[in-house]
Amino acid sequence: MNKSAIFEAVKEPLRLLVLAIIPFIVVWFGGFKYEWVLVAIAVLRAVDKYLHTVAPKGKAGGLVRF
Repeated sequence: MNKSAIFEAVKEPLRLLVLAIIPFIVVWFGGFKYEWVLVAIAVLRAVDKYLHTVAPKGKAGGLVRF
């Protein structure tokens, strides 16, 4: 069993979980409608994926640094 492959597979859902916590907290305390959580998660995930794509080789990029 390849530990690095398992770790890479686990990182994607963890990134999404970390990015999803932020909009939920903002909606909870800000009193916004919950529909905005989905929009915020989609925007944050797109920005994170873009930053991971353009990061130099060997460096962690993105909003979530793993």
